[in-house]
Amino acid sequence: MSSIVSVFEQGGGLSGTLSHFELRPGQVELVKAIEKAVDNKNHLVAEAGTGIGKTFAYLLPTLTKKKKVFVSTATKHLQEQIYFKDLPIIEKILGRRVSACLLKGRGNYICRYRFEALCATNGLSKTLRKKLNKIRKWLDETSTGDLGEIAEFSEDDSGLLSRISSTAEKCLTRDCGCADDCFVQKAREKAKKCEMVVVNHALLMADIMLKETGYAEILPDVDVVVIDEAHHLPKIATQAFADHVTSGQLAELARDARASYRQDAGDMPDFEDSPSQLIHAIKAFNESLCAHQAEGQIQLGELKQIPKAYKAFQQMMQAMKPVLEGLSQLAERSDDLEAVNARGLAMANRIRHIFTPPKPADSSNPTASSPDAPDTPVEADPDQPAAEVENVADAQNNPTKENQTTTEAVTEAVTEKVGKVPASVALLEWGEGYFRASRLPIELDGRFRQAMHCYADSWLFVSATLALGDSFTHFNASLGLPFDIETLIVSSPYDYQKNAVIHVPAGLPPPNAEGFVDALVDNVLPIIEKTRGRTFMLFTSYRNLRQATERMQDTDFNLFVQGDMPKSQLIDAFIKSDNAVLLGTVSFWEGVDVHGEKLCCVVIDKIPFPSPADPIIAEQSRHLEEQGKNSFVHCYIPQAATLLKQGAGRLIRSQRDKGVLIFGDTRLVQKSYGAQLLNALPPASRVDRASLEAFVERELCLEHMPFA
Repeated sequence: MSSIVSVFEQGGGLSGTLSHFELRPGQVELVKAIEKAVDNKNHLVAEAGTGIGKTFAYLLPTLTKKKKVFVSTATKHLQEQIYFKDLPIIEKILGRRVSACLLKGRGNYICRYRFEALCATNGLSKTLRKKLNKIRKWLDETSTGDLGEIAEFSEDDSGLLSRISSTAEKCLTRDCGCADDCFVQKAREKAKKCEMVVVNHALLMADIMLKETGYAEILPDVDVVVIDEAHHLPKIATQAFADHVTSGQLAELARDARASYRQDAGDMPDFEDSPSQLIHAIKAFNESLCAHQAEGQIQLGELKQIPKAYKAFQQMMQAMKPVLEGLSQLAERSDDLEAVNARGLAMANRIRHIFTPPKPADSSNPTASSPDAPDTPVEADPDQPAAEVENVADAQNNPTKENQTTTEAVTEAVTEKVGKVPASVALLEWGEGYFRASRLPIELDGRFRQAMHCYADSWLFVSATLALGDSFTHFNASLGLPFDIETLIVSSPYDYQKNAVIHVPAGLPPPNAEGFVDALVDNVLPIIEKTRGRTFMLFTSYRNLRQATERMQDTDFNLFVQGDMPKSQLIDAFIKSDNAVLLGTVSFWEGVDVHGEKLCCVVIDKIPFPSPADPIIAEQSRHLEEQGKNSFVHCYIPQAATLLKQGAGRLIRSQRDKGVLIFGDTRLVQKSYGAQLLNALPPASRVDRASLEAFVERELCLEHMPFA
């Protein structure tokens, strides 16, 4: 037995440190697998059930061996738990201090240069001046520059904070007069000296993208990367490998161009009007989208089906061209103009790539250029929005080869490295005051796997929801992980057979039928009355949430409905109240911990299949079918199973917890795929109505609870 394994045994360091220590064989098994992977410089994908104690299981082996480690999470809550709660316990067990830091993304830190520039702006309101004065007082005292420290600012101030936060696009690097006192650089320099750095998935992926270029990096080199909450990584990685252009980025470019013209090109007033016209065009395009639908997401090719928005888009592209031309002509006048011009060029090329996907590597191959090929570029004829984008990009590009744009040159370099241009989907999403155009890869196609090999010796992927049954095929494929990567499933130590039951009510209408929600609420109300509330009702749509809330208005329960107050406040209010029922959608399906008697019933309305109308899902499905794979089996089932496990995982959060899981979707017992989804759930017994009521009466009435 290794010395680190003994820490987790009875009488080891963990038992002497934790007041409620319990020997967990599954935790010991996970520790052994992690130790083996780190020693052999291998990778590991591990599903660790709720209650295993995975944080200690991956941190103690790596830190004991003096390895430099990144711990990446998807949520701020887990980041802070690891850094502020778990790390002090680990230090006590190790008998030494661990040099560690919690590193956030650039946008979390104030930029002194942007702050001073905003303060120097003429015409600011008294209210804004007052807020800026408060920020200046904080700025004189802070040692981190973390905007999260300004507790008195609310979500309503997010627009202000975004105007003074650090951004990669606007960073002047060493040319900045505040470079020596830059909070972002200070935080990154500190990270280089630490043996443990806690980050989030988005920051990790940003660093991977930078290191791919070979020119820069955010994070230092490490030995081990731990991906906690790993089930979130495929989506975040896909976003990282995508190209995006937002209304905010376009408007900020226009504002900065206007400010630079006024400062350094006052003798050429003709240029000053074009940024204002672009800002107006951006607003008009957004308003035309919202007039069609308050918020939405479509594939970019569908924009032509919204004539007014399509026309407004073309006008926006036309308005962008003189801004870029002006920046190009005036760039040599000042460093500010040169910096804004560089941003404009980069943005124009992103727009080009989003609307006209890169050509396959072998353009001489007739198959590669056929209209049915998934990698086929969109032809930019004058009637398509892409034509205007081509013109905008060409206004700034200085080709290194005849008729070759910067984007095409980059594409060729990537094609040579990866071997082919992966299939992708171009999207446009919008809401009040914003829009975003993106091109996302349908599959990562080995790109993430290549980054792994260059980044660290060992990668450890850990989550409670990675496998489907005993298979990791879907998760591994979503990241393009090596087919022979080591995998491990460690079951939760909780006694689900004794402490929980699963019930699917008989006789409910199909989940998409009229009256389904009312029937479900009527069915579960007698159970919720017996448990005296203490219930989460989780829904797959806001529509179902609203219908259920309306149905329950005349009951005696204290209802806590998503949207009534911030999430953390809603949960706190639920815990402090008697006879409480919380109603929420997908954001409450994970990352919510309610221990003990306060939660003993979780109701889930239906199987959380992704929507076929989702453009990304539609394109992924098409791509799978082209490969001869069943999209329902390889896309819909795995995603539904993961979310179903997350929702069910809200119920039992400790050894003493007891409760019932009620699923309103009869397809779980009537369809052939239902068994596969039920098998993904915690191993509680599935019971009929009579047995459910008996369990509730015996185990969940408050006078029978061990907490009473």
